[in-house]
Amino acid sequence: MVSSTSPLDTSAMHTGVPQAVLACLAIASTFVGLLYIWRGTLPRDHPTTVKRRLLSIAMVCSVAWVPAYFWATQLHKTPTPVHKLLGLRLEGLPRAVLDSLFLVTTLFAGPLVYFVYSIELPEARAPPPQPPPPHRRHPPQRTPLENANAAAVGAVADSGHDDGNAATAAAASTGALRRRMAAGEGVSSSGDAAAAGGGGDGGAIDPVHGADDSDAGDSGEADAPGAASGSASAPGLLARLCASCDLLLIRNLVVAPLAEEFVFRACMVPLLMLEGVRSRVVVLATPLFFGAAHLHHVADLVRHQGFSVRRAALMVGFQMLYTTVFGWLATYLFLRTGHLAAPVAAHAFCNWAGFPPFGDMAAHPRGPLLLATTAAGLVAFFVSLPRMTAPERYQQDFYATG
Repeated sequence: MVSSTSPLDTSAMHTGVPQAVLACLAIASTFVGLLYIWRGTLPRDHPTTVKRRLLSIAMVCSVAWVPAYFWATQLHKTPTPVHKLLGLRLEGLPRAVLDSLFLVTTLFAGPLVYFVYSIELPEARAPPPQPPPPHRRHPPQRTPLENANAAAVGAVADSGHDDGNAATAAAASTGALRRRMAAGEGVSSSGDAAAAGGGGDGGAIDPVHGADDSDAGDSGEADAPGAASGSASAPGLLARLCASCDLLLIRNLVVAPLAEEFVFRACMVPLLMLEGVRSRVVVLATPLFFGAAHLHHVADLVRHQGFSVRRAALMVGFQMLYTTVFGWLATYLFLRTGHLAAPVAAHAFCNWAGFPPFGDMAAHPRGPLLLATTAAGLVAFFVSLPRMTAPERYQQDFYATG
């Protein structure tokens, strides 16, 4: 469990606790208020709204640390550097992230197994294989001389009557083709047949590729590797990365965990701890600010999603409940590890996993197994929590000591 006293100050509770609470309320109000400085009635998941709120969050994070800095350097003059109080340090960082992810994974053991059972494999969705199409016989290739004879006959037929001129021209072209073949000259089937019949567009046929030499330049450009994606039109690496990422995914898994944990954990916990508030009280109290910051979702549910006020209030009340419970864990991780990254990693994982679908898990054919896995995960979580968050694992000696 978290120690009941803080190494920052072993004296009794200071008289500045009300001011610290007011500072926490001001930070939370600023966080929510700046989300609504933009005009418009677009829903919260609209790209324009998301981008505007990301800017608002950046503004909040740029000033939210100022009260903690003032409390640490002016009011109490603590020897602990401010960046350590904010959980921004490197000692034990990888271990704090991995331990945090391990703990929340055990907490979500049952839902994760349910997720695996619910995956529809690609081969299960693939249509049954179709029989191969029947083999089609291709007409035999005619020799150049046969093509020339056919062209001559066609010329006579197209003339409508044999006045001698068409027949004479066809016979002359056929005779010329025989003489060229006898002389061993290369002959292209389609080219000389067209010439014998008086057709063609005057372009020479490439005997290797079967392409018109007059278009060789164009076809060469089209077939050149990378011609379609030349460096002049290729976007930069950053633009490609941004285009491939979903904006809501970035908000939910990167920006929201980082910003919310920085504001509601790193910038509020030091204020209360510096005032001598017991760490158990800090763990239980600070998540209330975090949970209350979600109350504004009622307006979005009523205005943009058509819910009644009563139903929206029930939904947001439930959301406030489980975000408060999560806040207890996040604050505990922050105090025990002294790392902001620990609650950030847990927050990102929980945003990805969502609230466990206990009803669907119970109705699943493997429901008993899923519920048993959930229970085993909970036991493993509570058994591992004190040991895996021991402050000495992270060289942390400025918040909790046991």
